[in-house]
Amino acid sequence: MKKQEQYVDNWIRERTGLGSALTAENLRAWQQERVREAEIYAAEHAAFYRDRKEALLSPEPGQHFFITAEDIRRRPEDFLCVSPKEIARIITIPTSGSTGRPKRIFFTEEDLMATADFFTPGMAYMTEPGQLVTVFMEGEQVYSIGGLLRIALERREISTRVHGFVHDLKEAEQAAQGADCLVGVPGQMALLAEAAPKLRPKTVLLSGDYVPQSVVRRLESIWECEVFQHWGMTETGYGGGVECGAHCGYHLRDADLMIEIIHPETGESVPNGTWGEVVFSAFARKGMPLLHYRTGDIGRFCPDACGCGGVLPRLDKVMGRIENTIFLHNGDAISIHQLDEVLFALDGVHDYAAKLKQNPEATLSLTIEGDADPDMITEFIHKKWSGLEIRVNSGIVERKRKRSIVREK
Repeated sequence: MKKQEQYVDNWIRERTGLGSALTAENLRAWQQERVREAEIYAAEHAAFYRDRKEALLSPEPGQHFFITAEDIRRRPEDFLCVSPKEIARIITIPTSGSTGRPKRIFFTEEDLMATADFFTPGMAYMTEPGQLVTVFMEGEQVYSIGGLLRIALERREISTRVHGFVHDLKEAEQAAQGADCLVGVPGQMALLAEAAPKLRPKTVLLSGDYVPQSVVRRLESIWECEVFQHWGMTETGYGGGVECGAHCGYHLRDADLMIEIIHPETGESVPNGTWGEVVFSAFARKGMPLLHYRTGDIGRFCPDACGCGGVLPRLDKVMGRIENTIFLHNGDAISIHQLDEVLFALDGVHDYAAKLKQNPEATLSLTIEGDADPDMITEFIHKKWSGLEIRVNSGIVERKRKRSIVREK
């Protein structure tokens, strides 16, 4: 069966030079050597790492070197290892809420083309030569997500139509006509499926945000398609990991990234199958290598083997961000991803926006796009979080790539 082929594993065999010797143990040893080389490179060329050279290269026993999003926000230029003239693209990531500096991530052309190199085997799980892919993500620039997908797919003689994010459903439906594969953000693809149920893509790739299982089921039911999921972030260079046809975890971009799972409080690595914080080292990057970067995502390595027969560890579905989990006064916790699972499971909820006010009691205000009954929504959420006061309104939701719970004082 085509989709059971080990496209990413084979790419890693070639890129690492390990070939038939590729095992989890040999790969990790190879990655650790590459990370050490990247640490030496970064300590020589980037001010941030140079100022922390001893902690980076010779940490004290029991000590761990990590960088965080806040480190990047403060002085992103201090992470540069090349001249600014060599930077092909700068991505600015706004901070959630109204305060805080944005993150700025720098990429050389070589860094970005490495992402296209990963997209080529990653997209092979869901596409075939001669097909058409429509991308509902940013794509005005050659080094945007859409632009890099176009480069990757052209190598396999696959046509690419980059539409951009969904703003007008009629225009999006027209762009999707005749496409064998659609690529987009989960909430927007769910909205498009409701508006255009007669579309028949063979496959859909969901990326750019948390993927609720309720959205996967909805797309599979309406479009009668196979849904794949991708994990990644701007900091990883977009590409991070992708599902194969067995749909049991993300096959990782191991030739460019070393992924670790740590205990969020101690910083110690946790055993495979244990949940913790996802940390990565982008050891192949030349412009702005991020080493031992704490993502704030909660994840784990899959405890079981993949149905495709792959030999490498896979990242299980990332369960959201530590920072997007809100703890209520009664001891309950609520996250945007839990809301996704609850709300997108309801008929008539096409999209939503959420605001939480916690002073003095917790009040969740929802704007629902669709024709779902507000009383039903209130009752459904109360079953999950009894300590919340719920307010539900109907309205049009602003299309955003990332959904979050807006905190209000």
